[in-house]
Amino acid sequence: MIKKKMYPRYFLIATILVYLIFFITPGILGVIYSFTDKTIYSGSTIHFTGLTNYIQLIKQNRFVTGMKNTFSFTIITTILKNVAGFALALALNKKLKTKKYLRAVYFLPVILSTLIVAQIFRAMLLPDAGLISQFLGIFSADLAHFDWLGTKSTAMYMVMLVDIWKGAGYCMVIYLAGLQAVPTDCYEAAHIDGAGGCKVFWKITLPLMIGSVSINVLLCIIGGLKVFDLILALTKGGPGMATQVLNTTIFSYFGSGALSTGCAANVMLTIFVIICFGLIKKIFGIWEAKTL
Repeated sequence: MIKKKMYPRYFLIATILVYLIFFITPGILGVIYSFTDKTIYSGSTIHFTGLTNYIQLIKQNRFVTGMKNTFSFTIITTILKNVAGFALALALNKKLKTKKYLRAVYFLPVILSTLIVAQIFRAMLLPDAGLISQFLGIFSADLAHFDWLGTKSTAMYMVMLVDIWKGAGYCMVIYLAGLQAVPTDCYEAAHIDGAGGCKVFWKITLPLMIGSVSINVLLCIIGGLKVFDLILALTKGGPGMATQVLNTTIFSYFGSGALSTGCAANVMLTIFVIICFGLIKKIFGIWEAKTL
């Protein structure tokens, strides 16, 4: 009989202490500083200012622009990553000889470093010299000279495109797992009844995939709200404030020494994430209850 190995209790105490010191304590200090006038120049002398930092944030164009860009980025990338991921999962769930290799190819962007992906696409999107610009130059000389990342009207869409290219494979894997869990008896019964492909998808596949859909949507929304490294590597929030998002705004606040303002913005971002998480969870819970 194999005895269960019992670890000393101080192992648990050490883990809790590390979590408290490096996660809980900074979070609590951030909330406290958001109600003060703390800066890197104020030293130990700080004053309680109440909701002043939050009120000023709402009035600042930089923060409002970052918030709008963040929500538009989140909504568009979430929809397109899930649509692309679902389409890839449906295609690669069929009996194909090369499906294993194709799955690996489409999942490869997920495991690549975001900074590496950003540098590759920056080079590809360079006007005149970039691979994409040279390809588009075949159809139009103006497209070859166009600065996709340096133009306000297109910069955010290019960032979204890169994020969708990188994240669609992750959604695909989750949808593949969901598709393979759907009982084949359901499809056989539907085909006997003469149901077409679209009807089978809407009546059988999608309702039985609610769990996978909800997981992907939640992960994409949280990832979209927290986007930072891709923006910083591709455009640094520019041109102007065209690609400025909440995290790059928070980064600029901390970089300028405005610790209290940065903490207040970070608290607001956390609240947005929690609210979105709760709403999406509630919506999918109602949808799942109706289909059962």
